[in-house]
Amino acid sequence: MLLMSLLPILDDFERALDNVSIKLAGLTWVDGIRLIHRKLQAVLESHGISQIEALGNDFDPALHEAVLEEEGEEGKVIEELQRGYKLHERVLRPAMVKVGKGKEGQ
Repeated sequence: MLLMSLLPILDDFERALDNVSIKLAGLTWVDGIRLIHRKLQAVLESHGISQIEALGNDFDPALHEAVLEEEGEEGKVIEELQRGYKLHERVLRPAMVKVGKGKEGQ
């Protein structure tokens, strides 16, 4: 499916933009990359693609794929490792997350 093929590209844009140094952040070509990223997001949204909200929410195996557990609020998503997406109400790709397992020694 074409939409599924575009999700890794969206991931690459987000990783690249998250790692732009402060020194480069104000350059016009970086702003251009941000605009292209926003356009891609807008096109996907116009076709019914939406992000799955994960961080801070209760872990939901229907929406999230737990790949790590760490000390933190039990049953809550404490970190999103890869965004998940839905097409309308259908999960295209679950969010890969780190889930809290409570405090050590309890």
